Amino acid sequence: MTYEIGGRESGVLLFKENDEVRVNDDAVLAPEAIRGETGVIKKIDRFLAQPSQISEDRVAVDRYQQLVKQPRETEILGFALQVYFPKIGDAMVVASNEVTLLSKFQERINRLEERLISHLTNPQQFSVLGDGGLDVPFINQNFDAPFFGDLVRYVLRPKLGRSATKVLSPEASGPPLAAVYASMSGLSFVRAVKIYDRDHPQVPGTWRGTIIGDVKVPSATKKTEHHFAVPQGAIAPDDRVIIFDDVGFTGRTRNACIQLVEKLGARVSAIVNVVEKAYGEQRNVEVDSRAILGISGFEPRGERTCDLLINELLMERLKTPRIVHDVKYEATRSLFTLRNQ
Repeated sequence: MTYEIGGRESGVLLFKENDEVRVNDDAVLAPEAIRGETGVIKKIDRFLAQPSQISEDRVAVDRYQQLVKQPRETEILGFALQVYFPKIGDAMVVASNEVTLLSKFQERINRLEERLISHLTNPQQFSVLGDGGLDVPFINQNFDAPFFGDLVRYVLRPKLGRSATKVLSPEASGPPLAAVYASMSGLSFVRAVKIYDRDHPQVPGTWRGTIIGDVKVPSATKKTEHHFAVPQGAIAPDDRVIIFDDVGFTGRTRNACIQLVEKLGARVSAIVNVVEKAYGEQRNVEVDSRAILGISGFEPRGERTCDLLINELLMERLKTPRIVHDVKYEATRSLFTLRNQ
């Protein structure tokens, strides 16, 4: 039998027994152990329609009905899906609007890939420079917030899990994605600011103290060097930190951020770059490092376009590089000239 179930999305979701489903990462009532897990529907029932009196002072109320007074959650009162989860070897009851058909979830991933590729082929949003540098306006000039919001929901949160306690991003272009991820994951966000003079650090007067990293970082786009610093108390020794950055050019920024986190006694659980330029200087990072888009190289096709070679897409490393054609190529521009135009 097939059931029509209204949900938060437009249209109608069709569930039937033996459908493969995935529990949403932001599920309200599903136990944490099954959020993000895939299972198979074994049975579909309605939740209890009415509370039942079980003693003089106790009333049995279906736990899903307890949210009926919260307007945003009233749609939780749908169907009860009994779903078998292979990972835990057991079946559990899950609200119908807290799962997504596995096929539909994969459709969302495919659409995200298409949206990312469309940015790469839009000359106003992405270009490869003559020295191999990258100009990425959709990340650090006119941040595509809806795209990155979906990216957090369907890629980053599922893949990064729920072990982190803080999110950190180095100034200046990493913070937008880091803030979106922190907000959607219920975590605190810390911004590591650049310090050009350790003896006289220019930090907000409201900071109660300043912790400055020991690693000096040369800028990839201008002739300066800096350290990174965070407010005292922003990161505790027992914190597990995810570091976000916009574009990885040399690995120096991430190394400096790792050293700063470890100086505070905390641990870096993962590093995420929106774009990782995997050609050029060799990296030496032992921490789990992933990229939404990993670029292994490019091949000019004249003075205006090039082919882009992708070796990592949506944090999945590709066995065979994917080639994106007709990417804007600017042979006369370089990373340094970006800052001097």
